[in-house]
Amino acid sequence: MPTTTLVPDPPVAPAAPVERARPAPPERDLTVDLLRALAIVAVAVGHWMVVVPSYDDGRFDGVNALATVPSLRPLTWLFQVMPLFFVVGGVANAASWSAARARGERYATWLRTRLVRLTRPVALLFGVGAGGAALSRAVGVPADVVEPIAWLVVVPVWFLAVYVLVVALAPALWRAHLRHGWWVVVALAGAAALVDAARVGGAGDGFASLNFVLVFGVCQQVGFAWYDGRLLRHRRRAGAALLGGGLASLGLLTHVGPFPVSLVGYPGQELANNAPPTTTLVALGLAQTGLALLARPLLQRALERRPVQAFALVLNRNAMSILLWHFTALVGAGVVLLPLGVVPDPAEGTTAWWVTRWATVAVLGLVLVPIVALVGRVERRPGTRPPASPASPWAPIVAVPLLAVAFALITLDGLSAAGPLGLPLVALGLFGVGTALAHGRPAPSGPGGGGASGQPSMASPAASSTHQTPPTP
Repeated sequence: MPTTTLVPDPPVAPAAPVERARPAPPERDLTVDLLRALAIVAVAVGHWMVVVPSYDDGRFDGVNALATVPSLRPLTWLFQVMPLFFVVGGVANAASWSAARARGERYATWLRTRLVRLTRPVALLFGVGAGGAALSRAVGVPADVVEPIAWLVVVPVWFLAVYVLVVALAPALWRAHLRHGWWVVVALAGAAALVDAARVGGAGDGFASLNFVLVFGVCQQVGFAWYDGRLLRHRRRAGAALLGGGLASLGLLTHVGPFPVSLVGYPGQELANNAPPTTTLVALGLAQTGLALLARPLLQRALERRPVQAFALVLNRNAMSILLWHFTALVGAGVVLLPLGVVPDPAEGTTAWWVTRWATVAVLGLVLVPIVALVGRVERRPGTRPPASPASPWAPIVAVPLLAVAFALITLDGLSAAGPLGLPLVALGLFGVGTALAHGRPAPSGPGGGGASGQPSMASPAASSTHQTPPTP
């Protein structure tokens, strides 16, 4: 059956992010690639619409337009695509893990490969951001000017704090999916609902943070069902049920239940739907999957056109670069243009304001293209050869919590701090150690993969009648 991968492993791409589309392998489900490409665009456009930077009296600041323009809030039902990302990620992780098992790879080897693909482009962002922040502080730029900028450029990193955990759990959850099917979705969604109930009852965000894994874990399980054919075999009925049920649940949760209409948080909210996520995002993810299933024939016809294939190919090959650097494009353009006074500042919510926001999106898209052309080389290049001496097979497993904590700390505090060198040394140190562990080479796989002494194994059962082993992603 058709399959795809969220983090593709293609040959070396040209330096620029514009390249000629090549036919995909026949087994590859290009509709999932196209969904991912559309989601990437939605993330960038959504952020550029709602984050309105400002410059006054030598200081850069910004406004979340969701707090000041209420008409933007319903649009978050369109631009909040994190659930869809994790659905597509579930397809990718199931394909990648199944292919790894077919090759006889062990869990540590597979996990190392996934972590390397994530950490390599992030290391470049952190290096540039931290270096720029330290240099700015060293030449006398005030901390209250540097810190907001050094925080804004790493806002997208929150996604990775969750994703590394979901990836690490994917083989065990895939095995649970093969054994128990939709009951895993029910269990995870029920647990997320209990966390929401506790949060509404007064539990703190610390406890509610469990929903980062539970909510997006549900979305990954739905991706598993796409990958193994459970959804595709009954595409129309499943699509209609998921779209209708998801939208109905979302409407009840936001109009009858205690959750706000906006699916993206903003200052002044007592309860935000995305930080930590609530079950509204489970409902949204189900609706998005249902819509994708119903639209699949249309997407397949669109993909017969080479420009659409090229669009999906380019965005997938540069996905991490776009996600990580689109805030840098916003900040860079603001730092250059706002002090010149050439950016209009109409009253919020007016027609002129909307025109200005869409014009801003177009300008920032042009700014992002050369950035991705440059930094995307790191994402597109093949992996470096692993060290000659194998590291402990536990190294990539230990790396996961270190990286998750590092990403969370940097998301919260940015790349500038009051300590030595003006940098968040603890967070950067955790990232460095986690990256070093992830890049170490696990012990070679024996016949049939895991199960060797000292080697952690999270092997899935043999492929069932509903699962076909995909080609190597």
